[in-house]
Amino acid sequence: MRQGSIKLGRILGVPVAMDPGVVLIGGLLSWLLATVILPNGAPGLVGTAYWSVAVVGALLFLGSLLAHEMAHSIIARRNDVEVEGVTLWLFGGFAQFASEPQTPGAEFRISAAGPATSLAVAALFVGAALGLDAAGVPTLYTTLLAWLGLINGFLGLFNLLPGAPLDGGRVLASALWKLRGDRVAGRIGAARVGRAVGMGIAGLGVAEMVFIGRLGGLWTIFIGWFIHNAARAEQAHFVSERALGDLRVRDAMSPGNEHVRTWTTIADLVDGPLRSARHAAVPVLDWNGAPAGLVTLEDVSRVPAEQWAATEVVRVLHRDEEVPTVTLDAKLVDVLEQLGRGPNGTAIVLDDEGRAVGVIGPDDLRRAIELGRLRDRMPRSTPPPPPAGVPTQQWQPPAAR
Repeated sequence: MRQGSIKLGRILGVPVAMDPGVVLIGGLLSWLLATVILPNGAPGLVGTAYWSVAVVGALLFLGSLLAHEMAHSIIARRNDVEVEGVTLWLFGGFAQFASEPQTPGAEFRISAAGPATSLAVAALFVGAALGLDAAGVPTLYTTLLAWLGLINGFLGLFNLLPGAPLDGGRVLASALWKLRGDRVAGRIGAARVGRAVGMGIAGLGVAEMVFIGRLGGLWTIFIGWFIHNAARAEQAHFVSERALGDLRVRDAMSPGNEHVRTWTTIADLVDGPLRSARHAAVPVLDWNGAPAGLVTLEDVSRVPAEQWAATEVVRVLHRDEEVPTVTLDAKLVDVLEQLGRGPNGTAIVLDDEGRAVGVIGPDDLRRAIELGRLRDRMPRSTPPPPPAGVPTQQWQPPAAR
């Protein structure tokens, strides 16, 4: 779930939330329907009629977005992928998964489920509009249904564009995974195509403004820019994942005994562990030696210096529920998202007995990623041939008798 989102409940066991920006989108859609689309399709009605139908239309549109994301989630669960939840936000919605598909076929089915649902919903709305129009239902309602069918059809087709982060990019990634036998290579390839798709959409926006003179091209440019940046970030993520390979947390962490207790004063923290620690964060242990949280330089800076000697770190630390913990043998690629949730991107490293043995943070990850990239660039050397004149042995099968 996105931070700050509003929880709406559960649908088929899947947690559903809404970003506050969805209220703005709903309002804009209602305004567009009530002032432009419905009056053009059914002129001559009073404003309250347009606005009442427009609000219903906006809610139906948001419901169709939710159906799109729920389709991803349902198919994901059927393919043994753990679903954390669905969130509606400013640019539509997304389903968040806690695990990855295990086969290219599973990724294809999960990715294609959303656009297929949008196209099915579009056909349903268009069919309803045609049927109700033939039955003599007022044009105001059939106009709304026709618009819902059109917008869902557009979204379904748009999402099939072959580039990450769109659903079509996931479909492309599954195909590349199948061809190359490498999931990460498939994701990197789809992200590269996504960057090109984003630039192409932005180019169409520029052409719309230059040759047609429509300011709506600015919105097209913004969409292209968003897709390009999202694809670039996804490419960087999976390039980093490839560089990390099979490295474990123990291979990248910053070991050491720099820690403090909950009753340690900030003055002792600054003069001791925080001064010598490699990170701007230090683990805090309780009286039993168990992790109680993490204290950072930023936490310390919020306390006036004259109060350091009388202020214990327990009053400023990030509690253990806010700080991710990882184990020594966890793969780095599996804990990237956890690290991003911690203060300063830092997590506490635990041994097999649950004792804090160090921390791992952004600097450790950057170093591991850079070393991995350098390792990938190293030429794969082969043993040189023996010098001329030096006898060599070669096994030969015994001659048949």
